[in-house]
Amino acid sequence: MAAVVMAAGLAMFAVTNLNVDHISGRDSLRLSSASRALTTSPNRLPSDGWTSQRGESLGPLESAEDMEALEQARFHVKLGIYANSTYDLDLSVPSFSSNGYVWMRWNQSLQDYLDAEDVQLHEQVQLINALLSDADPVLTPVRQDPVQLDNGDYYQLYTYIGRFYIDRTSFRHFPFLTISLPIAIEVDDVDGLFGYKNFRIEPDIQNSGMGLYAGTGIIGWLSRGWSIAEYRHNYATNFGLGGVEGDYSLVVYDITFGTSAWSAFWRLMLPLVVVMVMVLLVFKVRPDEQDARAGIPVTVLLTLVFLQQVYRDELPDLPFLTFLDQVYVIAYLVTLVAFILLIWIGRRYAELDVMAPGESKNKLSHRLEVLDEIWPLLMVVFCTIAVTIAWISIPQGA
Repeated sequence: MAAVVMAAGLAMFAVTNLNVDHISGRDSLRLSSASRALTTSPNRLPSDGWTSQRGESLGPLESAEDMEALEQARFHVKLGIYANSTYDLDLSVPSFSSNGYVWMRWNQSLQDYLDAEDVQLHEQVQLINALLSDADPVLTPVRQDPVQLDNGDYYQLYTYIGRFYIDRTSFRHFPFLTISLPIAIEVDDVDGLFGYKNFRIEPDIQNSGMGLYAGTGIIGWLSRGWSIAEYRHNYATNFGLGGVEGDYSLVVYDITFGTSAWSAFWRLMLPLVVVMVMVLLVFKVRPDEQDARAGIPVTVLLTLVFLQQVYRDELPDLPFLTFLDQVYVIAYLVTLVAFILLIWIGRRYAELDVMAPGESKNKLSHRLEVLDEIWPLLMVVFCTIAVTIAWISIPQGA
């Protein structure tokens, strides 16, 4: 036991010194004061605290200043997104594929700039979370030139198709997952005129949405709805132009999906529960069948390793333990303790066989019988408390 404790202490010391600290990027998002559709109402939030909002909200004073800046911006674009389908979800990257429509409406001031520079608006806009390892996602105009509406604004409809990076997932709650499939659109500032104060992209919340296959295109996942909002994207650089760091208007449209809790339980949790019941009942095997009693924890251990490997293949390499990982750690610990107790009890029964009849033999026999009786209750209580702590210790909204 001393050797085991010393080895465990050395292992913890080594892992602690080898562990790499995470350093976050300096870019930041702040939710703007523009109109938005976000599923952030408390009565619509799931129990894990999930929200589709990214970054922090503006304070009351900041919101008033941002609204004033929105009205004074030189260039305004009204942007809407309608996803026809979402498909090919890959959690190992993580990424997804999607296609649909994007439309933009803009004022005369912006059109004058585009005419002077002899460029199209979609050439100045980029899908910033597009994965370039696949075919480069682009906005393709349905008509070659924009049309001018009755109110003087210009309008153009585009199609898009591509593969996009996923920035928000609740991997810590696995297997009870919630995942956001975003499409992020931002202006590509070339001349330094399209900063946040001059160029604002306002989401068209009334007409945006998702089509027939956008909410059902990923088999095995349930749609939790969609959202669209404008953010103030602060880059931690001025791109070599001098002056302060650059802020730009960014619109994020996303569809949120979640796993079925019942499906996740029956598929991943139930086999683990059944295996652990075997450990719970191991002390109910007759004491004289020590080989059979000692063999059960070994079999359970191998089964746990196999079951864990199966579900880990679905996930990327994560720098933290998911909820199910923590449950397996508890299962490994209980199995190890059961094996150690079985070895200890086996040695005590061997001593009992050679002891002379008397009070000492009766006390030892009674003590072993009590341990056999209370083990299942102790294991159930410990596992219940440990699993509860593992769940409630997950950071809210993680």
